[in-house]
Amino acid sequence: MGMRRGAIAPLILLLLSVPVGIASAQFPARVGTPHTLMDAESRTYLEGGAETPLRGNGPLTGYAYLFLTRPHFLDQDLYLRLALSPYVVSELIRDHWPSQNSAIGFGFNGGFWADSQTEFRNGRFEKEESFSGHSAGPTLAYYLRGPKIGGLLPIEGQVRATPKYVWYDRTGDTSRHFRLPENTAIYDARAGIRLGGVPPQLFPDGAAELSFWHSVGYRDNAGRYGLPERPEKTEHFTQRTWARLGGIFTFSGTQASAFLNAGIAEDTDALSAFRLGGGLRLRAEFPLMLHGYNVEEIFARRYVLVNLAYRFPIWPDQDRVHLQLLADYARVDYIRDHHLPRRGLAGVGANLSVAVTKRLTLAVGYGYGIDAPRHHGFGGHEVDTQFEFRY
Repeated sequence: MGMRRGAIAPLILLLLSVPVGIASAQFPARVGTPHTLMDAESRTYLEGGAETPLRGNGPLTGYAYLFLTRPHFLDQDLYLRLALSPYVVSELIRDHWPSQNSAIGFGFNGGFWADSQTEFRNGRFEKEESFSGHSAGPTLAYYLRGPKIGGLLPIEGQVRATPKYVWYDRTGDTSRHFRLPENTAIYDARAGIRLGGVPPQLFPDGAAELSFWHSVGYRDNAGRYGLPERPEKTEHFTQRTWARLGGIFTFSGTQASAFLNAGIAEDTDALSAFRLGGGLRLRAEFPLMLHGYNVEEIFARRYVLVNLAYRFPIWPDQDRVHLQLLADYARVDYIRDHHLPRRGLAGVGANLSVAVTKRLTLAVGYGYGIDAPRHHGFGGHEVDTQFEFRY
């Protein structure tokens, strides 16, 4: 069973870190949310989804988690954020410390399948080279907020340290000849600045974001792993830099969105490379979606990714049933031994969503990967389903 790098079971549970959002008007959450002042309302969200290929041997991938925020927890300036799945993320934030415009956060991350690896080569799911990874460790974060740009867009700087201990295990399909990576301590840190942000909802009413990030990681025990005939290598020191620009705009009862993502990871390995593919937006803090491709089947050293979408009511004078059309394009430089036949990767898709109640939204989607290698040709077919319940 895996989580962060894909899935090989009917429903895989995932949650990445939950950054602080210090704002009164926006929802602070784990998925690229605005990081400006603490949210003044308690939030309870249940999110879930699954995706599977219709062509090829890719795995069934999914996620499900319960996300909570509790402002003024025990004290006026204390805020609690908690995400529950097999992998638990928690953070207790002290606002207005050490200065009026800053905050610090302490937390714990830990659980099963958080560092699992699902292996792909040339569009094929290599289950004999896939394995489970579990981890546990603390979180220490510092947040510094600036003035709202134009009186609307919050801006915040963030520094986050997340040391952890990772131990690896075989799945039922991992080859007995496969050598697992060494269990190890990993010391990760990330710094960035974000203007605006995107709420962690399936279909937000509107958003705008410009952000820049840099992360570094040190793996205490590095070395070789993999099959004897196809060895891989982990690096002691890795680093990544990435940026995101885009927005979601609602007009005349319809909605359009456009996002540009770009990243570079010159010092990386297969366990820390950028992973692109799939259409499950709430599965990751920084989703790199390519509809019609297996979730995270693309191992990138450098990439530029464009995501476009247009959503509209499927018939007029109602706001319950919508159709969303999607188009993606990526230009990719691959890491060693994980190349696809083409560097330019295009995908298209569509989502049909239904607001069952004011709290519950369901969506089903289809994606076609134009440049996905499948069966000695090209063309990947993926279907997904997602739900959101807001209590």
